[in-house]
Amino acid sequence: MNNYWQKITKNSYIFGRKGNPLKGTVRISGAKNMVTKIMTASLIAPDGKLTIKNVPLIGEVFMTLDFFDQMGVRYNFLPEKRVLEIETEEFGSSRVEFKGEEGNRISLLLAGPIVSRFGQATIAKPKGCKIGLRKIDFHLEGLEKLGVEIKETEDFLYLKVGKKGLRGAEIQLPFPSVGATENMIITASCAEGETTIKNCAFEPEIIELIKFLQEAGVEIAFSEDRSIHLRGTKKIKLSEVTIIPDRVETMSLAAAGLSTQGDVFLEGAKTDLIIRPLEILEKMGAGIENNEKGIRFFYKKPLKPISLKTEVYPGFPTDFQQPLAIILSQVKGVSSLHETIFENRFEYLRLLNPLLRGEKKFKILNDCPDEEKCRFFGKNYPHLAVISGPMEFGKGEISLPDLRAGFAILNAACLSEGIKISNLGLLFRGYEDPVGKLKALGAEIELVI
Repeated sequence: MNNYWQKITKNSYIFGRKGNPLKGTVRISGAKNMVTKIMTASLIAPDGKLTIKNVPLIGEVFMTLDFFDQMGVRYNFLPEKRVLEIETEEFGSSRVEFKGEEGNRISLLLAGPIVSRFGQATIAKPKGCKIGLRKIDFHLEGLEKLGVEIKETEDFLYLKVGKKGLRGAEIQLPFPSVGATENMIITASCAEGETTIKNCAFEPEIIELIKFLQEAGVEIAFSEDRSIHLRGTKKIKLSEVTIIPDRVETMSLAAAGLSTQGDVFLEGAKTDLIIRPLEILEKMGAGIENNEKGIRFFYKKPLKPISLKTEVYPGFPTDFQQPLAIILSQVKGVSSLHETIFENRFEYLRLLNPLLRGEKKFKILNDCPDEEKCRFFGKNYPHLAVISGPMEFGKGEISLPDLRAGFAILNAACLSEGIKISNLGLLFRGYEDPVGKLKALGAEIELVI
């Protein structure tokens, strides 16, 4: 079984061009945004073994396993079976760092498990996609309230448990940050006493993390006002967990099918994870059928333009606007995407503009739509995209700017006269064999290692 993440080099590239409409069946892999959170959360258990099923073969998993190697965590990974077994009884190091230029934001989620065991930790500052400021202030402020003392350098965070130990607290998140919510849940599960986290994110992967911790013995409840209440415990019992299907991969492949006027069946995809996006696609006129085995997306008539904004879940997710933008580039009429989660998530459209034939280009504005002011209003951030379709992609080369934009650019290549794509590490960090899956649907696309 190919592990492309470990084979990709700086000279690797993908070449794609327009072919026939995509048709066929592919299987959706396990969720990137769940698997690594479960991996890190398991380390709060003083002993025991966790079996994780439906593990995706993506860079994010292998990077987290590299942290495990540095820490001395024992594990057994069976990639052919998509199974990972983690033994948490002993690990000997409280320091983790990135090797090479690639990185992610998982290092932050190791704070609670490490400091609860060693009383201290040295953690590499998180790296990741450059899609906005993505400050870690929310994480650090929350950790301090839970009793962690923090010193910060350019590359590392030096953490130490204060004299009173890890203790429950009331934490008010300034924004429903997914990462900060996960970090506070994991760390508070190690702390003594009760914790209340307000203004939380509630993405499906966070709900799965909560369910995992509940089954492990942590008392957790959440309410409709975006609050989570939990009581930490040392009595964590590990057993088995199955990773849910990746909802972003589902939408990415659905977009590839619809933008090429194709017909794709995504085995394992679940409608309850993408309710709002399905509403949008149905409103546009896309064909959608679902059964117990997965979801079929098919082109049945010309799609309609649409205007929408990304929102905190359960609104339209920010990770879904890139796939949608490529669909909209093929739709006759004017559409708009108002990004309200990240300050700078349209870099991929700017990079695609020189590859477009004719006068139609993606228009990227610093304004909010009329009568729809968001938290970026007046701050000069490029957070509104106006798309006048249909557009034609010509020939050229492009370097991927971030993970989710990566698949969108692959999709654009499948609509083009020929596009060469580089900087592939970002793409394979979050997607399992994206080229292989597109080829299985009939795309004219090749990966050159």
